[in-house]
Amino acid sequence: MLQKLISCRWDLAFINESMDEILSGKKIHFTRVSNPFSDKYWFADPFILDVTPEYIYVLVEAMPNTARKGVIAQLTILRSTMTITDVEIILQEPWHLSFPNIMRKGGRIYVYPESAWGKKLYLYELIKDKTGKTKLQQVKTLCDDVIWDTDICNLMGEPLLFTARQDDFHLDIYRWNDASERFEFSESLESSRQNMRMAGALFEHKGSIIYPSQVSTPYVYGKAVELREISLQNKVWQLKEIRTINHPNGLLYRGLHTFNTYKGVTIVDLNKYNHFLGLLVGKLVDCKKMLRKLFK
Repeated sequence: MLQKLISCRWDLAFINESMDEILSGKKIHFTRVSNPFSDKYWFADPFILDVTPEYIYVLVEAMPNTARKGVIAQLTILRSTMTITDVEIILQEPWHLSFPNIMRKGGRIYVYPESAWGKKLYLYELIKDKTGKTKLQQVKTLCDDVIWDTDICNLMGEPLLFTARQDDFHLDIYRWNDASERFEFSESLESSRQNMRMAGALFEHKGSIIYPSQVSTPYVYGKAVELREISLQNKVWQLKEIRTINHPNGLLYRGLHTFNTYKGVTIVDLNKYNHFLGLLVGKLVDCKKMLRKLFK
């Protein structure tokens, strides 16, 4: 009981504004998703699988309250109440899973969740098994490196993989090698801030390619999301800042660390303390880290 009071959880939320409004800098308003399954799981890293007039289907990292190893789940969200009505666990591995990015190709749906603890990046196909249940079936290995929060993008004219291979200060870019049938490291973009780790899939909007990245601090992982335009000009990568999206106002909110859009719907996740006692403990831990850094 005490552990639950002093800990944080991730909640899902939709952004009410259109993409034009988001990128123009308009004030952001959030509609939180109600989670009736909070006694069993919290959910983060949402990617939109499909949108219908009645439901929104989302793939997420699901973290069981009784374990510290994530699994991949498919959620059904009723749009009229913004409530999760169904949770289906579709992938479990011996290692932690998160960031279930989606690839649509030839009428099929593939997913490549972060599996850094498994030492490689794997591709899975979303299928129905013989009983009619949805599951992810492993297809192939995409990369032999230990990488985090990955996006495979074809918007630059060739298949590129964007990821964090080193730390939050670098955006690492991989190119496909036909001989090895793997993505292999090509180059790295560096920042003076912890703002390079992928926060979602790159997407195109009115001719611009938008790169969502996580903004972290030495004390808070996933504090905000930064949206930047990314381009490759004369073989030189260019990044142009558009805006930063912060978590809602409120003492208990701590962060926002993913941003994904599909079919005109934009979803994020919000980090929030369960109780004011957790906020107090969190501030004390931050102060301890700060003092340790000062007197290191």
